[in-house]
Formats: sequence, C-alpha cells, structure tokens
Amino acid sequence: MEQRYQNGDEDFKPNTRTHTSVIDAWAKSGERGAAARCEHILLTMQQQFESGNLDVKPNSHTFNAVMNACAFTKIDEDRTEALAIAFRVFDWLCSRSDMQPDAYTYTILLSVCSNLLPKEDEAKRFLHAKFLFEKCCESGHVNDFVLRKLKQTVTENEYIKLVGTDSLSLDNLPREWSRNVSRDARNGRNGSRGLRRRHK
Repeated sequence: MEQRYQNGDEDFKPNTRTHTSVIDAWAKSGERGAAARCEHILLTMQQQFESGNLDVKPNSHTFNAVMNACAFTKIDEDRTEALAIAFRVFDWLCSRSDMQPDAYTYTILLSVCSNLLPKEDEAKRFLHAKFLFEKCCESGHVNDFVLRKLKQTVTENEYIKLVGTDSLSLDNLPREWSRNVSRDARNGRNGSRGLRRRHK
C-alpha cells in the first residue's frame, strides 16, 4: 500500500485505520516479536504525525490494538518484553491529553496480566491487577468485562478484597466506578464483541 502511494496513487495513502488494521493482523499472527512490531508501528505513526502527516495520528483504538497484541503473545521468549510493552504503551496513553484509557483498555491489560504472568506468581498478578482495577474505578470504566477478566486474573479471595463481593454484577458496586461506561458504548470504544471472541 505504501509503495503504491509513493508511486503516486493517492487512493492508497495509509491512514490511522489501515495502520491499526496492520497492528491487529500482527496481533493475531502468533509470530515471534509481534508485540514489538506493533509498538514500532505505533511509534512510527506518532513520528509521522508530528512531522505533519495528520492522516496517521494514533487514536485510542491504535493504542488498544498494540496492548491487545501483547495479550495475544504465546511465545515464551516474548512474554517478558510483551508485558513491558503493554504497560509502556498504557503509560503513554495515560499521559496524553487528547485521549484516555477506556473499559476496553483495562480489560486488555488484565488479559495481559492473566496471560503473561505465571499463575503460580499470585503476588505479582495481584499487584498488577490491583493497580489496574483501582485506576479503572477512579476513571469510571468498570464494566462486566473488566470484572470477568479481573476474576480470571486473581484468586477468589483477592477478587472479593478488591471488589467487595464475589459477584460479577455491577448492581451492588459504587455507581461512580461505572460512570463512563455508557459513554464508552456510545463511542464504540467498549469493544464488547471483540472481547467475547478474543479474551476467553
């Protein structure tokens, strides 16, 4: 696509959507170093945007796609790097003034912890999950998918300690924790369909 654009075909000019689609493809590829490639694409997009190419400005979908690639990492040798990439990209997203993490972001990152941190290392899994869940509560993005993934990541007692109940229902939780969930859904940022398919 980039080659055809460089050859003068304006219809093939890469944009944010096409780059994000490439990141999604790498995420599903199972290839060695896929998460690192995805982060490189994100960095390249930002560099091009800062150089004046407004068509490739990364958006929240792009950031989430990179973190999702980390969650998909299956190759043992890539797990440590993928974990670092996921939280590096998350920190970058949190630092931006033009976009912020949403419910899908937190579900993806809990998937990262569930998939990449050893099950026997309960302490580390709990610390990461606690950090993410508290941030999610503070920002008002707790939804059913966040709760389900949290429950998969920590022990039953740890889940009760964090949530205050063993339930997966939002009904008995502080309304403040979910104050922005409906906005996520309106903006199409929740990613609920993808979550059903990708994060079982």
